[in-house]
Amino acid sequence: MVFGPDLMANVERLATIVDHVEVVLFWTQELHNIPSKSQAKRLADLVDKHALGCSVHLPASFQIASENPRLREWSAAKIADIVRRTAFIRPQHYILHIPFTKPTLTPVPGLYFSETDSDRFVAWTGRARKSLQALCSTIGPRNRLLVENINYSPSFLMPFCREGLCGLCLDIGHLMLGSEAVGEALENFLPAVEEIHLHGVRGWEEHLALDVLEPARLAGWAAKLQKHGFDGVVDIEVFCQEDLTASIAALIQVLLGRNRAAC
Repeated sequence: MVFGPDLMANVERLATIVDHVEVVLFWTQELHNIPSKSQAKRLADLVDKHALGCSVHLPASFQIASENPRLREWSAAKIADIVRRTAFIRPQHYILHIPFTKPTLTPVPGLYFSETDSDRFVAWTGRARKSLQALCSTIGPRNRLLVENINYSPSFLMPFCREGLCGLCLDIGHLMLGSEAVGEALENFLPAVEEIHLHGVRGWEEHLALDVLEPARLAGWAAKLQKHGFDGVVDIEVFCQEDLTASIAALIQVLLGRNRAAC
């Protein structure tokens, strides 16, 4: 949604700037942007035309680990329906949030769960596991599902990754919001990571341009990725043209600086 709400317009314009796009979907009772099969086919044509990589971010309002069994079943059914609708696009990944608390559009100060809260996640883990197992049997192995850390440590998602139910989408901005040590998290979780979401964070504001971060931090993270030979996707997860332009410029400066240092 860098260039407004129209999915097709975004892909067309982003194709001249990046080599991978994240199609961000949302759903509420009043409004949604879930594409029809014909719209998905048009998106697929654009992706093929420009030789783009693509991920589909499933609506953050879905709750496959809810205490309400009907909401769990409804969420899983909607996910399976979206996967069927968007099959034409052949995305590399489907990105899924598994909320522990009620989903919100913006971070809530103080509402972040670390490994010290592990006892609270036992029942949640069981519910999420059953839903992921059902999704795996419904959408099939060719549709790669990645779960994303939101307002809790990625450690709570690792049981699902180890069981082969999904891979990990590591959101570095969410780690910063939780005051997690990003470098340590990269060391611990990178073997399971297939996609990274990168955006600036200032206080409790997220999805800002990367130039709000210290260049040394970006350089340190880039060094970690290079050290471990990371060859997955890095998405700059911002939502306006100015922030995307500034973020790309910040990354170029960091990477050029690292290359000069290496020489």
